Amino acid sequence: MQVLDTAIHADPKGATVEFRGEGGERIAVTMIVSDPLLGDAALIDRAREMMLQCAAFSYPAERDEPDGKVGPYTFEYRDGGSVRRVEGVELPDLEAARHEAVRSAIDLLDDAAEPRQDGWAVRVYGGGGDVVLAVDFEEARQERATTAM
Repeated sequence: MQVLDTAIHADPKGATVEFRGEGGERIAVTMIVSDPLLGDAALIDRAREMMLQCAAFSYPAERDEPDGKVGPYTFEYRDGGSVRRVEGVELPDLEAARHEAVRSAIDLLDDAAEPRQDGWAVRVYGGGGDVVLAVDFEEARQERATTAM
């Protein structure tokens, strides 16, 4: 789809960025936004990044492995301007990998030298080399706020 127009619908709880294409095609990305001062350009960038993460996502059910196991996993961490990879991580299932990715993303937030990080924080690759999940900094901030209560 070629994007011809973009519309942003925001309220106190979040924002929806709607990408409009020819022939009436539309893709809407709804986000919970913890920073009410985020501008339109930042919201559009975040929505684009979320779509890219979804496009790269590989579902375990699509695998040929009968037990649905997608490991061993490779974790990729983004910290400031650098990327670090840890390969061969054995975990029981995708839910455990997600839990570890969220925990790691929160750690990256806590250790960050720069106050405002955006975009993906942790990507997890399955044994076949495909991205099976990604956690962004916004999700980590939300999770940290939820667990702190």
